[in-house]
Amino acid sequence: MTEFQNVDLEIAGRSTLDPLAAELSPRMFALYRGHEGKLDRAHYETRNQYRDAETCIRAMLRVLHRLSPKARRCWRAATVRDFNIGVRAGAKPFLFEVPISTATLADVAKLGGRIVLTVYAPPRRRS
Repeated sequence: MTEFQNVDLEIAGRSTLDPLAAELSPRMFALYRGHEGKLDRAHYETRNQYRDAETCIRAMLRVLHRLSPKARRCWRAATVRDFNIGVRAGAKPFLFEVPISTATLADVAKLGGRIVLTVYAPPRRRS
């Protein structure tokens, strides 16, 4: 069955993300924090599970709007600011939509973020 999984907030930049990570970590669940080549990376999820991408992204935006000036500068310096929507593919339903309102899109864009959609293959059947 095709279904919404979650939204990951993926941040990367050449400068340290430490000030940003220090503020996000108590409010969000850190999936990954480290370096890949010259990039400092951090991936987060909300602490609560949401039924749809819109509500999840709005929760992330509330956290981001509360950042201190130092953490906000770190956010703006990042080269990757992705709200990555995860969907698990399945045979049904035939059509699966992930609507995001124009207000949420505008808010993400105002913060310099992008919406990314990741579709995961359906689980393999055991033989």
